[in-house]
Amino acid sequence: MKSFKEEKCEIYLWGEEIKEPVPVIWCHIFSREEGEKIWQQITRPCVLAGVSGRDWNGDFSPWKAEKAFAKSTDFTGGAGEYLRYFEQELLPRAEQNLSFEVKDRGIVGYSMAGLFAVYAMYHSDKFNRIGTMSGSLWFDGWADYAMSHSMKAENPLIYISLGSREHKVRNVRMASVKVCTERLAAHWGEFCPVICESNPGGHFDDPEGRVARGISRLLAYGGKSPTECDVQPAKEIFKHIL
Repeated sequence: MKSFKEEKCEIYLWGEEIKEPVPVIWCHIFSREEGEKIWQQITRPCVLAGVSGRDWNGDFSPWKAEKAFAKSTDFTGGAGEYLRYFEQELLPRAEQNLSFEVKDRGIVGYSMAGLFAVYAMYHSDKFNRIGTMSGSLWFDGWADYAMSHSMKAENPLIYISLGSREHKVRNVRMASVKVCTERLAAHWGEFCPVICESNPGGHFDDPEGRVARGISRLLAYGGKSPTECDVQPAKEIFKHIL
């Protein structure tokens, strides 16, 4: 594993010693330890590029919004600015350490990082594998925005997962996550293959395992056409989440 520091963050490359071209999966994480746990559970060849140290409520929120918890901070809507920095600075500097030209790239994330992953799908053409694991798709106005705008990603494959108890919370905004996830999965499924999975438990149960499973599923469908993917409607996957 190779690591290096950049402005306000640190980048980790797992699998950078691989010589032949493989997909490069970008994932925003909290720590190196979290990235290690994800890397150890991925079942398909890839390079995992982890980014830690960013401001999750600032860099990953598409626009300003009130904080979700009393002890947290407001969402400052910095996703657009950060995505430009990420694309133009972080991504090329990290990938120049690889021994092959990157032609297959994905971006995944958990919670707010999962929201940022699908935000990037609308504003960047650099990623064709998109994963939002227990993503904050409840974020104020995001579902309506996503359903009324076009994706910039070319021929994306999307992976969505949600915990069976994530919507059973007192916070009214976050409790809408199941409905928002179902709406978006159905909408995206009209344009590209969407893999939906339900995981047992709430939002904080096994985040590393959920991310690793999502990455593995995205990698497993590499090279398959949308008609070859065993993608099921979101309603069928999430129907037992009451």
